[in-house]
Amino acid sequence: MTKSIRIYNLYPKLVGSMEQWIAHFDRIHKMHFDWIYINPFNYPGFSGSDYAIKHHYQYHPLYVTGTFDFEHPEKHVKKGNTLLKKVCREAQQRGMNIMMDLVINHTAIDSPLTQEHPEWYVRNHEGHFQHPGAMDGSNWVAWKDLAQIDNAHSSDRENLWTYWLEMLLFYAGLGVRGFRCDAAYHVPTDLWRFLIPKIKERYPDVVFLGETLGCQPHQVVEIAEAGFDLISNSFKWWNLRDQWFLEQNREYCRHAPSLAFPENHDTIRYAAEVSGNQHLAVMKYALSAYICSGISITIGFEYGFQRQIDVVHTNPSWWEPIHYDISKEIAAINEIKSSYGVLQEDNYIEIIHLNDGRLFGFTKESRDGQEKIMVVANPEGHEAHTVRLSVESILGTQNVMDISHAHRLDSVPAYLEYHLQPGEVKLLYRAAK
Repeated sequence: MTKSIRIYNLYPKLVGSMEQWIAHFDRIHKMHFDWIYINPFNYPGFSGSDYAIKHHYQYHPLYVTGTFDFEHPEKHVKKGNTLLKKVCREAQQRGMNIMMDLVINHTAIDSPLTQEHPEWYVRNHEGHFQHPGAMDGSNWVAWKDLAQIDNAHSSDRENLWTYWLEMLLFYAGLGVRGFRCDAAYHVPTDLWRFLIPKIKERYPDVVFLGETLGCQPHQVVEIAEAGFDLISNSFKWWNLRDQWFLEQNREYCRHAPSLAFPENHDTIRYAAEVSGNQHLAVMKYALSAYICSGISITIGFEYGFQRQIDVVHTNPSWWEPIHYDISKEIAAINEIKSSYGVLQEDNYIEIIHLNDGRLFGFTKESRDGQEKIMVVANPEGHEAHTVRLSVESILGTQNVMDISHAHRLDSVPAYLEYHLQPGEVKLLYRAAK
C-alpha cells in the first residue's frame, strides 16, 4: 500500500493550455513533489463548471487550443490525447506522476449520456433526472447543472460500470497514474471494489485517493477498506485544540494512510485566512506534512495567492502577483518528509500541552516503533514564545536530532529551552534506541 505522496494541485484553468502546465513542472519538481494533481480537464456542460462533465473523452478547449472556443470540441480530441500523453511523459521524466480527478457520481445535465443511457441516472418522484446537492445550513441546495448517476441500482448497471472501467483504462493508457475520486463516499463501495482491482491488475502503480471530506466516520472507514491507497483528512479545519480531530485520527489511521492540505480548490485561500502572514503559511504546511502520510497544496499557495478558486469562472487572468515565495521552505519540508519513515505514515498523535495552549506540540511514533518525532510549533503570527520541556522524558532518550527545516540546533539538550519565533516549527527526531 502507498504510504506517502506529496501532491501539487495544478488547477488547470488558472494556468491555461497543457503546454503551459508543463512550464510549471521544473519548479514543482524543485519543491520535491512527486505527484501533480489536475482537476477535471474534460469538456464541461452548459454551466461551465469543471465538475459538470459533459463529454468524458473530449477536452475543455482551453487546455488544447488555449482559448475558450467551445465550437466543435470533437475536432480537438486527437490533439488533446497527444498533449495529455506529453504531460504525463514530461512529469515522469522529472520523477513525478499525473493524477486526474475522477467524477463518476454525476454528469452534466446536458451530457449526451442522459439521452443515450437514461437508465444510468437517478430519477426523482416526478420522473425527472435527480440533481445532486448539499445542505446549506438547514436548506437543501440542488445543483441543477448536474444529473446524478445511479451507480447502485441502475437496471443497466453492468454496462454502466463497464463504461467507467473503460474510461479509467483509457486515461491510464495515456499515462495517468493516479485518480483523485471526487465525493468517493457518494459512490457505492461495491463499484470501487470492482474498479480498483481491475485497474491495478493492468497498471499496478496506479494510486487511488478517496475524497472523503464531509462524510460520516463510518463512511470514511468503508471507503478506506474498499481498496483506496489514501483518504483525505480534515486537518485543515482543526484549531489544534478540539478533540474531534484526535478522535478521527485515532480511528482513521487504523484503516488507511491519509492526506492533509492547508487549502484546496473548494476553500478560501490560506493566505487570505491569515492576512498574508507567510510565517503561518509555512507553519501550516509543515504541520500538515508531519502529522500524516500525504500532503497537498493548491497552485499559488507558495506565492500567497488570496483569490479563491471558482470552478466556473477561474481563468488564467486570475493569476496573481507574488505576495511572498515560500517555495524553498516547502522544498525543505518535503525533502525532510521523504527522508524519514515516521513522517510518511499515519499513526496516533499524542498532544503535548505547552504554555497554557499558546504553543502546540505533539509526538508520533512509527508503526514499527523504531522512530519517534516531537513537533513543537508557535501558532502566533507576530509574537515569539519560549518553550521549556524535557526532551529526554518525552522521547525517552538523549539521542535526539533536530531535523527542522530551518534554525536547526547542532545538539538537542535533555531539557530544551528554546525561543520559538512566530510560526516557527521545531521538529525533533529519535531513532531506534
